[in-house]
Amino acid sequence: MTTRPGETSAVPYDLDASGAPLTESYEPPGVSGARIAGAVLLTIVYFLLIGYLPYYLEKYAARYGLSAAVSPTFLLVAGAVVAILAGLSIATKPTKAWGPVRVMAAGVDIIYIFYLLQNPIYSTTIHGFSITLAYTRILELFLIPPVIALIAGVVTTFGDIRHPGERVRMQFPQKAPRWHRRADGQAI
Repeated sequence: MTTRPGETSAVPYDLDASGAPLTESYEPPGVSGARIAGAVLLTIVYFLLIGYLPYYLEKYAARYGLSAAVSPTFLLVAGAVVAILAGLSIATKPTKAWGPVRVMAAGVDIIYIFYLLQNPIYSTTIHGFSITLAYTRILELFLIPPVIALIAGVVTTFGDIRHPGERVRMQFPQKAPRWHRRADGQAI
């Protein structure tokens, strides 16, 4: 029988007000409205940074004679897909679907970056001088987070299969009641 730190009560910390163990009445959290709102907000910000901003910069660069390395339409569509999957991974975190969604999101991120790595060079000619800009190294560094996320998603998926509910209980623990009451109704 455990009590809260600093309490000398005989009411155990791991029991609810009715005396039932908290672990038996635990229900994992679902996808809440706040989590969905956060996922939508993240999706919008992600789309602006990964989809619209590269699309706009590509269009802007084409106006000044820089040859486009990739299609601006591809940047817009791929950015939207990456942003939607990132939002889904946030929304599904308290569920068993989080691992597979995270694997899918990281896989799409990796494919997107590898596509950009096919031709990571901008070039133009100004007054007879050729100017070239290569961004290979930065894209290679951008591969590190999705690879880590892919590994984490695979480990989480197999962990959820092997030990159902354990990750959700650890990441989203049930809070013990703030006040325990004795049989006579007084707070302890």
